[in-house]
Amino acid sequence: MRLGVLDVGSNTVHLLVVDAHHGAHPWPAHSEKVVLRLAEQIGPDGALTEVGSDMLIRAVSMAKAAAAGLNTDDLIAFATSAVRDATNAAEVLARVRDETGVRLEVLPGADEARMTFLAVRRWFGWSAGRLLLLDIG
Repeated sequence: MRLGVLDVGSNTVHLLVVDAHHGAHPWPAHSEKVVLRLAEQIGPDGALTEVGSDMLIRAVSMAKAAAAGLNTDDLIAFATSAVRDATNAAEVLARVRDETGVRLEVLPGADEARMTFLAVRRWFGWSAGRLLLLDIG
């Protein structure tokens, strides 16, 4: 199975395509990032600006097209801090869904932190000792 994972963060939109087989580790097939810096597109009212929403829609559309071109069987899409914390998050998510066909799932902060830690811990190994992890988006 070829799976696309789309991570919409505060700084980048990252598409990772992996080949996943039951009982085996996922094998990375493709990775691409678009730097959006969505956190800089949050207005004084806490809302993601229209410019930021437009940039997000373009990036998600491009990622969806790239995933289709790589013959993915499924695309799982997550949004993290910038979208999650925006006062207009529901409107932004609806607009992304309506204009791209991609449904962004909002990843709660605690889940984001847990998954990030576990990924780093797996990368360095449990025997690496104590780690300091800073996620800047």
